[in-house]
Amino acid sequence: MLVVDDHPVFRRGMTALLRASGFDVVAEAASGTEAVAAAARELPDVVLMDLGLPDLGGAAATERITAAHPDVRVVVVTSYDDEASVRAALDAGADGYVTKDASPDQIVAAVEAARMGALWLGSGVPRPGATAPAPAPALPGLSPREAAVAELVGKGLSNPVIATRLGLSPKTVANYVSTVLLRLGAADRAEAIRLIRDRRSG
Repeated sequence: MLVVDDHPVFRRGMTALLRASGFDVVAEAASGTEAVAAAARELPDVVLMDLGLPDLGGAAATERITAAHPDVRVVVVTSYDDEASVRAALDAGADGYVTKDASPDQIVAAVEAARMGALWLGSGVPRPGATAPAPAPALPGLSPREAAVAELVGKGLSNPVIATRLGLSPKTVANYVSTVLLRLGAADRAEAIRLIRDRRSG
């Protein structure tokens, strides 16, 4: 695991909590830039990410990490509890969101959920409306809902997480993913992710 926070006392407290709970903390970072570099170097299974970071905000760091390393999960632990911050973190690819006044049990539960590919929002965290992202112009030929699913597939998100983001059932998401793979001509999910990212950067 990677713990990211610019306050040394809080960061070390999180590291101690995680280690006491049986997690292996491989690195710490005090800024968004350090977090991106540490994630690339260590490839942790989960990153605990603060939002208010120097030089590169937590949401931007999350987006870079999840785009470069789809298997790395991010749980935001922050003092911000407004819907805009939650939405920004989720849109960036975060798999969990808890506030810094959350109980240790909630933080551990969020980490466990992220490791299983599930979305976790702590108590008191506002639930953003389940609105679909705008369809990607780089993915022509898809319906708005298919484009929304494709965008999240391209970010490396699992079907359960996509279902939570879009307010759909996992079965419905699985059907959309199958359709997206067919329309992209992709043999599997990994190839679909590559094609989606190539088209977005092209």
